[in-house]
Amino acid sequence: MKDKLINAEHELDETYWWFVGRRAIVTQILSKFVKQAAVAVDVGCGSGRNMLILRNHAGLTIGLDRSSAALALASALGFPVARADGQVLPLAAGSADLLTALDVLEHLDNDMTALAEFHRVLRPNGFLLLTVPAYRFLWSEHDEALLHRRRYVASELHIKLARSGFRAVKRSYAVFFPFFPIVLYRLFRGLVPKNPLEPAASHVMLPGPLNSLFVAALRLEGRLMGGISLPWGTSIIAVAQKLPPAA
Repeated sequence: MKDKLINAEHELDETYWWFVGRRAIVTQILSKFVKQAAVAVDVGCGSGRNMLILRNHAGLTIGLDRSSAALALASALGFPVARADGQVLPLAAGSADLLTALDVLEHLDNDMTALAEFHRVLRPNGFLLLTVPAYRFLWSEHDEALLHRRRYVASELHIKLARSGFRAVKRSYAVFFPFFPIVLYRLFRGLVPKNPLEPAASHVMLPGPLNSLFVAALRLEGRLMGGISLPWGTSIIAVAQKLPPAA
């Protein structure tokens, strides 16, 4: 992601419904399925805001990103950071208990290479937590602005995890309740001429009460995911465990 967008999203981290709601979902999922880890690694750590959640579940939390702006922001929060592309991690094999890649795979040229690298870095039975954008038909100017390569369906992500040596522990769509308003907005935006040289991200500033309602909806989704998997949404969240070596 461009440094300009990293800094723009940092300004929204504390208030914008999507960022606040996603953190609420991640918090619920970690508490339910992952518990405690010795070493956690956040690939594509961005501003480091998500690492504040991870440190509640790990003794040591490390941030990796290829953006200098992101690394500066994460480092300012007191986390150890390093520059890295998600397809080549500067970590020893089996050195992490928990690895998160929150909206990272869609940015990479080869997601299977990245999953293989995540597998290498995790210890046997270690956990991988992923979020990715869902459904190709939702592709929009927003994806182009964020330099996405692809969007996913849940079954595709499940297959890629299995082929990379992971066992899916939890898989669900997310951003379920606001799904149809977002679809309608994306369809409307598709009718508006865009600048092909500089596509714009669609961080729509909602009125305060509506923003709070969307946050509450995503918090509810996080609680529901403890027992069920949601059937659709604009994102997918998955928890996978690295399979131990065959006896």
